[in-house]
Amino acid sequence: MIAECSFSVWYPLFGKESLEAVTVPIPDEVMAYLEHESFRLPVEARNYSKSCSSRWSDGTLVLPNDNDDVHLDQAQFTNDLSEPSYPMFSNQIKDVLNEFGAVFVKLNWSAPLDAAWVAPTKTLRCTTLEEIYLLLKSSDRLVKDLNQLQSLKDKKVNVPPCLVLKKWREINPCAEFRCFVINGELVGICQRDLSQYYLYIETEKYDIRQDIKSLFHERIKKRFESLTNYVFDVIRHKKDHVKIIDFSPYVPGSTKTLLFMKEELNGPIFNPPEFRLIGENVAIQPNDASTFCIPREINEFYQTNSSQSMMDIIQQEVHNQNELCEMNKHPNRSTDEDYQ
Repeated sequence: MIAECSFSVWYPLFGKESLEAVTVPIPDEVMAYLEHESFRLPVEARNYSKSCSSRWSDGTLVLPNDNDDVHLDQAQFTNDLSEPSYPMFSNQIKDVLNEFGAVFVKLNWSAPLDAAWVAPTKTLRCTTLEEIYLLLKSSDRLVKDLNQLQSLKDKKVNVPPCLVLKKWREINPCAEFRCFVINGELVGICQRDLSQYYLYIETEKYDIRQDIKSLFHERIKKRFESLTNYVFDVIRHKKDHVKIIDFSPYVPGSTKTLLFMKEELNGPIFNPPEFRLIGENVAIQPNDASTFCIPREINEFYQTNSSQSMMDIIQQEVHNQNELCEMNKHPNRSTDEDYQ
């Protein structure tokens, strides 16, 4: 069931009905890197070219422009085997960045929503290798994907690990909907953002229901081999234009059922699919994005170092790790301080 909801499995079936994306296979060495506890960005994510010596006023390297068509050279990174480096994988990512400009990142099932606070923009919008690797190494949600992939591998279920790079686009929360399929039938549709009332949804509710119902019956129903209970998320930005965002298995007690109770979804529903929305202005509601906020300890540290951005702090820590690694490689090397 979980295997059929892997992006690498369902996207080839529904690519035309989905938001534009590219999947990059994750090689074994990158999987090992992602599973490892150490937090060190690959060489190519910190510096696209060792020959690039120009720096900004804050000391950071000036990276080549995407339009320069600069590619990484395998031999360039073999001098220091202790440094993490995956040039072929990174080049594939950079090719997609060059094509899309900005991307939304996820693995087979999950997006690193819990790590958005480490990104400069506080979103999952990525324009550089550094931002992508930073999110991949900072997310506990992605660790669950890695564990799931290993579990499937142990069971001899072939689900190749992949990095999903979706072309970035701004999405109005009022255009997102979650759809529930039980025993192969579409039984419920619900607005995804429950933090507020949207006049647009109430005004368009009949057309929204019909458009999603048509998508399901014409493009989705009976196309999975064994999956019968699942949810799919869509964006409906205008009439007759519905795009699939994602699929996931329906697991009672685990899947967010939003405005539905799980007992309702499993029971009889008159004239399905039932469409539920917030029909009036309500008191302040929690927003999902606020669930994944900066940890308190880091926030306190950040407040006492307000002159530094979070990215600066992380980059400094990575720099310190690099220096420590260099010292461990050359323990007997003397420095000027030894003679002072």
